[in-house]
Amino acid sequence: MSSDRHRRRASRVVSIGVVAALAASLTGCGEGSGVDADYAKICRDNSTQKRLPDDDCNNHGGHAGWYYLPVSSSRTTKVPAVGDTVAGGRSSLPAGKTAQSGLSSRGSAVSKGGFGGSGEHGGFGG
Repeated sequence: MSSDRHRRRASRVVSIGVVAALAASLTGCGEGSGVDADYAKICRDNSTQKRLPDDDCNNHGGHAGWYYLPVSSSRTTKVPAVGDTVAGGRSSLPAGKTAQSGLSSRGSAVSKGGFGGSGEHGGFGG
């Protein structure tokens, strides 16, 4: 009987270990954890410098404009939450560079490579 109890306990330990390992591996796959572009594209209020929902820029509101935060594989870029102040980027996408939108409205830390939203390519004169 004691060997039966030992087997059940060992089985529980293995199950808990597998669940913990799976959770740890999926943590890096969350929304906004990485982008496959040179810039993170977010919507910003041009007068207050605060992040807005992407829909405000999609609907071409005069107070809203796209803002591009540089992303690299060597460091993490903080993407602010909607309502937070946005700084450290630029208002136009440089020629030949790519941008990714659709990032979490709750804010996140991103680095280059991984998952994200939709992308675009910069053109000349932009």
